[in-house]
Amino acid sequence: MDRIFISLKDVAANLGVSEKTIYRMVSNNQIPFAIKIGGQWRFKADEIGGWINSRKSGGAPPLATINDRITLTEAINNGAILYRLHGNNRDEVIDELLAALPYSPTIDPVATKVSILSRESIASSSLDGIAFMATAQALPVFLERTMMILAFLEKPVNFKAMDGRKTEALFLVLPANPPEQEILERRLQRLTMDPEFRASLRKQMTRKNLIDFIETSEKATFRGPAKK
Repeated sequence: MDRIFISLKDVAANLGVSEKTIYRMVSNNQIPFAIKIGGQWRFKADEIGGWINSRKSGGAPPLATINDRITLTEAINNGAILYRLHGNNRDEVIDELLAALPYSPTIDPVATKVSILSRESIASSSLDGIAFMATAQALPVFLERTMMILAFLEKPVNFKAMDGRKTEALFLVLPANPPEQEILERRLQRLTMDPEFRASLRKQMTRKNLIDFIETSEKATFRGPAKK
């Protein structure tokens, strides 16, 4: 058995990280070739060996550390704000969006599009003219760092929204790991519940003014408890 599989402890030692980190990566689908045998995680030796070597040689991005304080402002600064995005339908818009993304060695446009459409096929994320797109956790696509794209469309496009309204703008979350994706989606959901926030977005402010507006809105909405 040991010649076919290696333990979680061995994987951690080979990567130079803690066993806790490996447990987290397995839970977040960030590490392949893991199976449970007798209640313990084991990894196929021949396959995980190549994966470990690729990371040591620089052929893969470093292990992502979860930022549990990530903000929309930080994610957008990692990503981009796009104006006048072209497209006559949802597929064309996604193609244009992915073509305009900031360079990242871990972005696979085809896999990313498939993951986004997989999630959108369940139900359109567009509501009140704004789409809230992200990759599907069932088809995970992780980057070396989490980024968010805010894009304004050149013209309203039918995204098959439940409210029947055409989409004018969209957010796209491209995560480094599931926890950061969850944090950003919850923050975004909370902010966009406010009609005034949505109305301000539609004004299509300059990038600097828009970043300042989102940062100010986040601080006002998610400020911590007052100090005694």
